[in-house]
Amino acid sequence: MNVFFLIALLLPQQVLIATPRGQSSIPVSNERGTAAVAAVLLSQPLGLSMSLDASTLRVTLSGGDSSFEFDLGSPFVRFAGTAYPMVGAPYVARDTLFLPLHWLVDYVPHLLAGRYRWDASLGRLDELTVTATAPAVAAPLPRPATPAVAAPMIASSGASAPNPVTGLRLSHTIVVDPGHGGVDPGNPGMYFPHGLTEKDITLGVGRLLRAELLRRGLNVVLTRASDTLIDLANRPLFCRTDCDLFVSIHVNAMPAGKRQTQVNGVETYFLSDAKTEDQKRVAQMENDALRFETTATMEGPLAYILRDLQLNEYLRESARLAELVQGNVAGIHPGEDRGVQQGPFMVLAAARRPAILVETGFATNRDDGAFLASASGQHKIASAIADGIVTYLLEFERKLAVGNGGGQAR
Repeated sequence: MNVFFLIALLLPQQVLIATPRGQSSIPVSNERGTAAVAAVLLSQPLGLSMSLDASTLRVTLSGGDSSFEFDLGSPFVRFAGTAYPMVGAPYVARDTLFLPLHWLVDYVPHLLAGRYRWDASLGRLDELTVTATAPAVAAPLPRPATPAVAAPMIASSGASAPNPVTGLRLSHTIVVDPGHGGVDPGNPGMYFPHGLTEKDITLGVGRLLRAELLRRGLNVVLTRASDTLIDLANRPLFCRTDCDLFVSIHVNAMPAGKRQTQVNGVETYFLSDAKTEDQKRVAQMENDALRFETTATMEGPLAYILRDLQLNEYLRESARLAELVQGNVAGIHPGEDRGVQQGPFMVLAAARRPAILVETGFATNRDDGAFLASASGQHKIASAIADGIVTYLLEFERKLAVGNGGGQAR
C-alpha cells in the first residue's frame, strides 16, 4: 500500500465544531504535509477574527480578550507572552490562509481555559458553557521548561496497533533544527554552486527530513521553516515536554591549509566536552553563530553548560541515537565515515531530551559539496537520518515494554 495513502488514513478528514449556535463541519487539508484548516471557515463557528502586520498574524476567537500570534511559515504560536511549538506552520495557498490543526485541537482548548473541549475519538471541538458551580480549570500545557521528572522521552499517547510503515506503537514528536539562517549564513560553501551557503543546505535537508518523518507517521516540529535566524538558546526550547528527540542539521568546513579541500565525510555529535582538536574546531565553528544574535542567549561561560551536563540524563540515549543516525548516513554518503563525535554545542545543551547534531559533509570538499547541493544527495541524507531515528525509537519502545513487564508501553 502506498505510504502517502497510509498516512492520509491516519489524519482526520474533517473537524466538527459544536457551539450553542449550531454545528459546522470543517474540512482538513494535508497539502503541505501536516493537517491544517482554512481560517476563513472558522470565522462563523468560532467567531474568529484576524489581522496581519507584516508577517505576524493575530487571531482572536469570539469572547476572547487575548490573541494568538503566528508568524507565517514558522511552527510556533505565541499566547500571553509564551511561545508554543506546533506540528506544522500557518501558510497561504490559493489566496487562503491555513492554520495548523494542532493549534485548533490542542492549544485552543488548553489555553482558553474551560471554553473549549476537544474529543479526539469524535473529531469534535465543543464550545463549553461555564457555570458558577463548576468552574473550568485549564489543563497543564507543555511549556519550554525543564520537566520535573526526567525520562528518555515522552509518548504523547498510549500504545496502539503498530504503525504499518515503521512498526512503532507510540506517538513520537521529533524537533528538526536546520542550522543557521537569516543574517547567519553558516559557512560560505566553497564548493556549493549558485551562491548557496550552509543555511540553504541545512534548510533543504531539514524540510526533507520533516517530510520523511511525516511519511513514517511521526510528528515533526521545525525550529525554522524559512530563512530566519533563531537564537541558539531558543532552538532547544522547542524540545522540552512534548518532544522526544532533537536533531540539528549542519554542514562542516575545514580552515585554510593543506587539508582544507581533502577532508570529507559525515560525522554525528552528541553533547559532551570536546576530546580532540577537531571536535573543538567544529564546536567553536557552530557556536560562533552567537555573534549574529542581538540578545543574550545563555548565562555564564561554556563551562556552565558542561557542569549542567552532569545532570543530563539523556547522554547515553543521545550517544545511541548518534550511533544509529551516523551508521545510516555514512552508508549513503560519498565521503568518509568520520564516526560519532562529542562536543560542547550550545544548541544541544538545553534540549532536555536525546539530542544530536549531524555534520552532513564538508562544504570545502568538491565531492561533498556537490552531493550536499544536489536534490538527490539531500533526499538520501534526509531518508538516512529518518531511518536512524525510527530504529532508535523502535529500540526505545522495546526497552519500555520490557520495563513494564512485557505489558503495554505507556
